Amino acid sequence: MTFQDLIDQRPAQALLRSALKTGHVSHAYLFVGPSEVGRLATARVFAQALLCETGGDDACGRCRACRKVGGGTHPDLRIITPGRTETGAERRGVVIDQIRDLKRDVAYPPYEARWKVIIVEDAEAMRAEAANSLLKVLEEPPAGVVIILLAESLAPLLPTIVSRAQIVRFAFVPAAEIAQALTARGVPPERARYLAALSGGRVGRALRAAEAGSDAFDRRGGVLETLAALSRGDVVARLDAAEGVSRLRDDIEGWLDVALLWVRDLLIWQETRDPALLVNLDVRGDVAEWADRAGEAGLRRTAAAIEKAKENLRLNLNPRLVLEDLFVRIGGNLSGPPASAPVPTAWPERA
Repeated sequence: MTFQDLIDQRPAQALLRSALKTGHVSHAYLFVGPSEVGRLATARVFAQALLCETGGDDACGRCRACRKVGGGTHPDLRIITPGRTETGAERRGVVIDQIRDLKRDVAYPPYEARWKVIIVEDAEAMRAEAANSLLKVLEEPPAGVVIILLAESLAPLLPTIVSRAQIVRFAFVPAAEIAQALTARGVPPERARYLAALSGGRVGRALRAAEAGSDAFDRRGGVLETLAALSRGDVVARLDAAEGVSRLRDDIEGWLDVALLWVRDLLIWQETRDPALLVNLDVRGDVAEWADRAGEAGLRRTAAAIEKAKENLRLNLNPRLVLEDLFVRIGGNLSGPPASAPVPTAWPERA
């Protein structure tokens, strides 16, 4: 992978490529931004460019060093992740033993390349003793070593670590950029638009959804079935639906995101009748049918209620109670398709 293969993050790319071109490479970088927006992919690309045998501001992708980086076998590239404990439990942050191994590694010169590159994931969750140990490396950086720290925020990090690294900022990726990238990878355009919108600007999430085939669209079908049932059922049925959705646990907010995108499209259709503005473009006929039966004021109340429910979940309120309140509030506002109408469950297959 080279810089040309990355999706957006142009300011970060420009900064790193300039460093490669001029030879002014810092001993430490701090890649800061939301998860799944390309921080790790960019770190890998930067590392490959540093280790590439041809030099320049990008990797060639063909030399022996590039092939080794791509295969995960280059001896001068190491990626440190939180990993797991001896008992199998997942570690949230990098621990002191991992940093001690790093310090032993950087004490030796590169094996093959001009540089030795260390990538540290989830740096903001690093244990205190690990952070202090890493600080000693940053204070007296060995020659030929580049350390790249990945973090979602600067706030949890030691100020002394932040001050000794060059900050490279990452942001959410526009949906249009993600959709274009998915289409270039063979995803049908209408399908790519939905996956890009659902990703919330996180490239990694969109790529995984695309690899999973029709899963995201099948899940949308389940959400629409529930919304249709809410529009037809009484209070008891709505409470039962809340109990069912509450079992999704960590995926409840994702369920609400799908519902919100659907309501958003209904309002867009009522206002413009323009298919080009729809997120759920692959089932635009169903959007039109729902929109023609629903009242605008009710849909706006529904959108506001869903946003409020998402906010309440982030405040750690009881998920089932949040959903019960939401479903009772919005049930009468949805006016879904008639009982005889099919609910879309997946995107249409194309030749």
